[in-house]
Amino acid sequence: MIVENIKILGHGIKNSNLMDRWKNREWRELACLFIEDSNQSQNIKYLLEKHMNQVIDGIKICKNELGIEKVKIYLSEFYSDFKVKLEEYEIEVVLVGDKKVFEKEVFNEITLVHNAETFYALKSSLEENYIPKKIISIAGDVKDSRIYEIPFGISLRQIISEYGGGTKSEKAIKFVQVGGNTGAIFTEEELDTPFLYSNLIGHGTMLEVSKIEVYNVDTCVVDWATQRMLDNSKETCGKCVYCREGIYQLYKIIKDATEGKGKESDISVAMELCETIKIGTLCDFGKSASNPLYTAINKFRDEFEKHIDRKICNTLNCIAYSNYFIDPKVCNGCGDCINCPQEAIKGGNNLIHMIDIDSCDKCKKCEEICKVKAVKRYGSVKPKLPSELIEVGSFDESALSEKKGLGLGRRRRR
Repeated sequence: MIVENIKILGHGIKNSNLMDRWKNREWRELACLFIEDSNQSQNIKYLLEKHMNQVIDGIKICKNELGIEKVKIYLSEFYSDFKVKLEEYEIEVVLVGDKKVFEKEVFNEITLVHNAETFYALKSSLEENYIPKKIISIAGDVKDSRIYEIPFGISLRQIISEYGGGTKSEKAIKFVQVGGNTGAIFTEEELDTPFLYSNLIGHGTMLEVSKIEVYNVDTCVVDWATQRMLDNSKETCGKCVYCREGIYQLYKIIKDATEGKGKESDISVAMELCETIKIGTLCDFGKSASNPLYTAINKFRDEFEKHIDRKICNTLNCIAYSNYFIDPKVCNGCGDCINCPQEAIKGGNNLIHMIDIDSCDKCKKCEEICKVKAVKRYGSVKPKLPSELIEVGSFDESALSEKKGLGLGRRRRR
């Protein structure tokens, strides 16, 4: 075999040694997967657009080496525009819409299944001076968000700075998630971790979805984990009770923490449920679906405890723990926010507008509509604000303190 001594690892979920898998049994069929969900990294689209010929060459190498006659390409329906082009290579192409039907057909005892990127790596490995790489999508708070071919072994920090260009906001990184919606999170202190399968799998991340998402210090990890659990609850096939019910229950538990309804036992219950789901589910998705929450609690437990015990969200992203105000130094009196559904905003032409906290239902409409970003949030400490409507540009924060001082002075002289 021409590739017998080449150390190629599969680029799918488990990263198994290619040759070990090929020798595992006698394969009669070969399947190449151009499969990914529409909300994932679009790495498959990148392969279809940039490296289709190399993937086909890799398929031919595998087919010839193993003496397999029957080959199929499985293609996500939303990439159907590539079907005609793929069929030009005289390989049967099957469009995949229903993942359940697809999985029953392709995963069996006689079919060797590889991700398209594995075939691309196989072809590339036969080239001179080959450097093993992984196709990765970089997203979130980065200056250059797109898809890259990144060599294994460099650190997550290097990937973010050298490829992503650093944070777009220029704020400090709070954490990154590696591996899409089911991936584990890495704190800023862990960014020197080398990008290797062995390191990432050790943190609970499987690189079926090769995506790195960067989040800065303004991110509420509790609110973020809530959204991840909701997203993952929608992806479950429903076969396993632990996955079908467990992921949604995790969403509900953490959602309560963002709304001021959390209970003292919620964190321990969530962690126990995460571990139970990993053991009790059958597929790799189910075993990793709770990873975002599990690693978030392990690494930012104090933030979860603040939400539940003290009803505090330091980032003010959780609206239950914050109130709105109009910054008198920024408001230009334009009146865009005056049409409040609850009539909680007072103002007039060239006047600094004010929000009545008692009437405000925190619908966020004023925050969204304000072009100058004068509508802001505060937590437990209320900012200094005018007590009545005054002209734009006339607010003097120091004058409020001066008035208090004069009042105290007058009281002393009596």
